[in-house]
Amino acid sequence: MEYITFKKSNCRNCHKCIRYCPVKSIRFSGNQANVISDECILCGECYVVCPQNAKRVHTERDEVKKLLASGAKVVASVAPSFVSSFEIDDFSVMKTALGMLGFADAEETAVGARMVTAEYKKLLKTGKYVNLITSACPAVNRMIQLYYPDALKYLAPVDSPMLAHVKMLKAADPSRKVVFIGPCIAKKREGAESGIVDGVLTFEDLSKLFAEKGVDL
Repeated sequence: MEYITFKKSNCRNCHKCIRYCPVKSIRFSGNQANVISDECILCGECYVVCPQNAKRVHTERDEVKKLLASGAKVVASVAPSFVSSFEIDDFSVMKTALGMLGFADAEETAVGARMVTAEYKKLLKTGKYVNLITSACPAVNRMIQLYYPDALKYLAPVDSPMLAHVKMLKAADPSRKVVFIGPCIAKKREGAESGIVDGVLTFEDLSKLFAEKGVDL
């Protein structure tokens, strides 16, 4: 799966994405930038710095719309940063808006984060780890796996809050489908590779779905 692609008509051979890529996973060929998927950590830096609007991020909007229209019970796990992205501090507003899109229910991913924190505490109490790397960021975790393998022994063997929350929701009701919604494109790959997340939307994806349905927060 290519999660970040380049629009050939927009790419102007400025090389800015190469300069800013922290793992140098972008190559130029024939004046065209290409992301090397196996080397990319999906930090999104190239997307942010591109002055030509040449980057395109893979979206699952159509797949999620089909899921919502299928009659399945679809629950949203929403990252807590919705507060800053949508400028609302009341989750009930977000929950109502998601209901208007067809979601049967919604919870904050922070519920899963509490479980993850408890697991970190258990690991520390074992005394096994002199140093412990704790990160909910799949881009950081993938960077360690690909580029700093000697540090893998310090990476906490604990699910991310997203995965922990999805497991909780499905344990309570196995018939549920769960869609994660957050700001991070790296979650798209984490969700796809997990085998348990039924869809991942960025906040940008969600904003477009709200616009399509005329939902005004």
